[in-house]
Amino acid sequence: MATNKFTLPRRALLGGAPALAALSACAPEMPERMPEEATMRPAGHDAGPGKPVGFDNPVVDWIDLASRLGGAQETLWPRTNTVALTMRAMHDTLNAIEPRYQRWLPRTPSEPSGAGASPLVAVSAAAHTILVSRAPRAEPDALLAACVAREPSGSARAAAIALGTAVGTATLARAGATPPERRRYAVSDREGVWRSTSPRGDNTYFYLDPPFLFPDRSTLYGPPPPSLSSARYREVVEEVRRIGGTDSTVRTAEQAEAARFWVPQLLHRNLMIVLLSRLAAQPPRGGLWDTARMVSILATANADADVFAYGAKANFSFWRPVTAINLGSPGITPDPQWRPLLTTPYHPDHPSGHSVDITVGTLIIAGLLGDAPLRYQALDREGHPTRDFSSLAAVRRECSDSRVWCGAHFRTACEEGERIGGAVAARALTQVPPAA
Repeated sequence: MATNKFTLPRRALLGGAPALAALSACAPEMPERMPEEATMRPAGHDAGPGKPVGFDNPVVDWIDLASRLGGAQETLWPRTNTVALTMRAMHDTLNAIEPRYQRWLPRTPSEPSGAGASPLVAVSAAAHTILVSRAPRAEPDALLAACVAREPSGSARAAAIALGTAVGTATLARAGATPPERRRYAVSDREGVWRSTSPRGDNTYFYLDPPFLFPDRSTLYGPPPPSLSSARYREVVEEVRRIGGTDSTVRTAEQAEAARFWVPQLLHRNLMIVLLSRLAAQPPRGGLWDTARMVSILATANADADVFAYGAKANFSFWRPVTAINLGSPGITPDPQWRPLLTTPYHPDHPSGHSVDITVGTLIIAGLLGDAPLRYQALDREGHPTRDFSSLAAVRRECSDSRVWCGAHFRTACEEGERIGGAVAARALTQVPPAA
């Protein structure tokens, strides 16, 4: 997918929230476009996928920036949470100007009127307010200035900045100012309990509670992994032993390639690109309002997917196939030489995070826009290879199955991931309906 970024002037203009209003005076001096090499890429940030070609939309510019800044190594917040807050604030700001859809959060008593406000500047001020609270401010400042420069009316700029800043501030207040705790997954040598399977890795997760759409992180806890003495456990161990090992004789070449394709994936970001590409190809009738609503629904669901996937992993702390097969257990013959096709991730088995993420993304896109054939691009693999699918359902099935084919997960972990993802997607699709 070609990158076609809305690039930014390299100036840090703002000195804090009170100075936002000054932008309306300086904005006409700011160029709308700069050469691609002027785009700022601070050390420690992933490059980000850019936006679909031909999609000139501030929502896309800000989601790209939120994803890149939220993915910085030094960040104190989960990337998905930062992206979700940014998109929710943008949605709510637009619907303060013209209430076409219900809002994520109700209007606060201090929120100014949206009358006469520029939608472009208002959503940009809202997103800017979120991002400067969580990341270095140079890039958000520059993007806000570039967006403000595109609005010729000084009064529309001033009203928009006041509104967007107020909505962004209220969104942050609802989320809380204290970063979530980074916890370590418990490691044990007890039978059936997770232990490190990789020589190195990040054995931590964000303990973020509550999620956006549910009362708490335990709401979607399902049944535990199968008992080590059960027939189901023996069945799933033997499946991954046969098809997930380096020397498997039953895994096809196509399955092996699919396994490799799906491993290095930031699925929530790449599926957002799928949604944006669909919107670029067929712009919604509601324009910016519809785009902001759909993106905020997917971003919110992605954030909750992280909360539930990694919370359940910590809760059940079930061992990975490589450990189960190497060590054996009642009814399972030890095979210390068995190795998975691909390196096992550095966290517990149950549920599969890939299965959660792919289910959330594909179900929400289908729910918003309908199912359709697509070409999925692996933006996290060298060369950005693609695979063609007949439907979003086919994407979901292959990605989830691939976690067994690569030897990383038991089938039960994939099934549980699909169950969690389905519940999150179903709840998300009921949110922010048309205004009465």
